[in-house]
Amino acid sequence: MRSIEVFGDNRLNNLIYESDNLPVLKELVREGVKADTIIVDPPYNTAIPYIGYKDSDYSEGWPAFMSERLALSKDLLSPTGVMFINIDENELVSLLTVCYRLFGQENVNVLVWPKVDPRFDANRVEKPVFNVRSAHEYIVLCYNDKKNTVFKNTCFGKPLESIVSGLGTTSSAKDEIAAILGDRGCFSTPKPMALFRELIRVSSGKDSLVLDLFAGSGTTGHAVMDLNAEDGGGRRFILITNNESDICRSVTVPRLKKVIEAEHYDSGFAFIHED
Repeated sequence: MRSIEVFGDNRLNNLIYESDNLPVLKELVREGVKADTIIVDPPYNTAIPYIGYKDSDYSEGWPAFMSERLALSKDLLSPTGVMFINIDENELVSLLTVCYRLFGQENVNVLVWPKVDPRFDANRVEKPVFNVRSAHEYIVLCYNDKKNTVFKNTCFGKPLESIVSGLGTTSSAKDEIAAILGDRGCFSTPKPMALFRELIRVSSGKDSLVLDLFAGSGTTGHAVMDLNAEDGGGRRFILITNNESDICRSVTVPRLKKVIEAEHYDSGFAFIHED
């Protein structure tokens, strides 16, 4: 049985689903939902467990798992909507193959995100280095219609660049979570809020819907509310995250409740879950 709990002033109809994303995406497609910006921060490779996903469940493993979800997500994009997909080198080629098939190669770009930066990494715990230090990840940018999509400038007053730097790192993202929830290790692979805020800023309007289908620590919801507070916008979000390690109830929802209170955001959300 599905239950709904509402927190704060949810006039914008922000939604958080605790669920595997596949049935929710299908439900949103049936409802005709359209998003201008979709954020995707998936499990990066087959070594990372995800409820409902094992190699044996899909004859093609990770690419098939992602292809099914990205195809539904594409159906949810507005005519000039875009999708930002975070990934590292392990599945970059697989992901690009999927994206080229779904969007066409002419509608796909690859951005580089430096995930380490001494300006933000005072608390970084350095992993052992074998030959080459891993200092970056990728963001695959997919347009529904690139030639008719125009981005806005970033907070730096210039266009988004192919190297997306100066917007935090993995370590600073953990610092952000620690400042909110008091535990730097409660989510192992967060993204910095400033990074997602700028991706949303350049690609959305003030009344856009932003969708995140692997919402994890809730960074996208935080970024949407923060950007609205900055520019007076009325963007809304839909976040989907599963109940693996109780992540939704122990991190996603508590984080957003706490930042609404601490930052005095004029916002709220509905938490939708199974009893």
